Amino acid sequence: MKYKLFVLFVLAALLYTGCGKENDGIQEERGRPEKPEIQMGQEAEADKGTGGRQEAEPEPKPEGPEPTANYKRESESGKVKFDCKIETPDYSAMKNNVHKFLLTGKYYGDEKSMFSKYVEGKEISEKHESTGGEGVPDSVFYIMEDGTAVDIGAGFTYGTGVSKHYSYIGVLNSENQEEYSSYSSGKVSFVSEEEAIEAVKKEMDEIGFSEFEIQFEAYPVSHEVLEDMENLYIEEGSLREEKKKDAWTQEDDAYAVYGYQAKGTLPVMHQWMSLYGTMGFYNVDNAPVSAIYSSRGIEMLFVNHMYYFEDTRETVALKEFDEIAGVVEEKFESILNDASYVVDRAKLFQMVRLNEKQEYVADPVWYFEVAENGESRSVTLVDAATGKEIYME
Repeated sequence: MKYKLFVLFVLAALLYTGCGKENDGIQEERGRPEKPEIQMGQEAEADKGTGGRQEAEPEPKPEGPEPTANYKRESESGKVKFDCKIETPDYSAMKNNVHKFLLTGKYYGDEKSMFSKYVEGKEISEKHESTGGEGVPDSVFYIMEDGTAVDIGAGFTYGTGVSKHYSYIGVLNSENQEEYSSYSSGKVSFVSEEEAIEAVKKEMDEIGFSEFEIQFEAYPVSHEVLEDMENLYIEEGSLREEKKKDAWTQEDDAYAVYGYQAKGTLPVMHQWMSLYGTMGFYNVDNAPVSAIYSSRGIEMLFVNHMYYFEDTRETVALKEFDEIAGVVEEKFESILNDASYVVDRAKLFQMVRLNEKQEYVADPVWYFEVAENGESRSVTLVDAATGKEIYME
């Protein structure tokens, strides 16, 4: 199910053997969505060719996010500590006015715009077609004479001939994010992080994603750090010498940009984030949108499907954060070992998952990152309305 990582690997290798497909019963949408009579906030409009699906009136939103709050707490034994910022909008204003949503479809982008912008008029050296499955469109993968690779269909991927060098050394890998970001700080100046994000948003708008609300983050990647990282990969045997880039120059300075779809002020956890342990982390690895933007422009862009939501008109009341934190504390206190646990991240999401009727819904869920003995990390999810832990496979 790790479609994104697979496709990025394919781009790096410039090979195509077919992508892992999702078979989850949610209806897909292709082409640019048309505006219905009723709109929901900034979400994508329904396609009139799919049975006249219409969105409900927008839910009331808090006036704006409050600064993240520091939260500290320690269990009686000292085994479990909370030392984190609560990364959420104005929780006190929204906790009694959160709506539940059904998922009515997926949107994969405007294939005509993708083909026109990235393929049409280019010299194609290879073309590979892959059949989709239930609810998943077919895909076509192109490799151009100049090394550019484009995948259109069940998700969109674009990579220039240079993009493979960024991919080889894990620029879009969460394990490297802190190193790239900290050592590149102040060294990338061709644009700001905000301008890099705007460039990625503009690129997405041009291929049909303008109606979707996405929360973006970015970090700098300087050519000096890229060169150092490449040498390290070669020394460790993770990269063969013949794949080394001829030279890293200031022209290669870039920003790594990634984003998650949002519903109102809350980011959306896609369905795979609740199923797999490593897929549960809110980071660049699992983001449905990721890109590399250099001084030359977009080097790589990956966009997975976006969701259509339908308001169920059911309002849920969320439990107090202290009560939710108590659930997490009790979980780790009950583990019979000598380990210590520090909860260092808390964030409220709308999480996509199956309900008891086997319908895909979006429910408010608290996301916690927990460090064990300051080393290994895990994710704990707690239903924000019921206070029950959501177990991940």
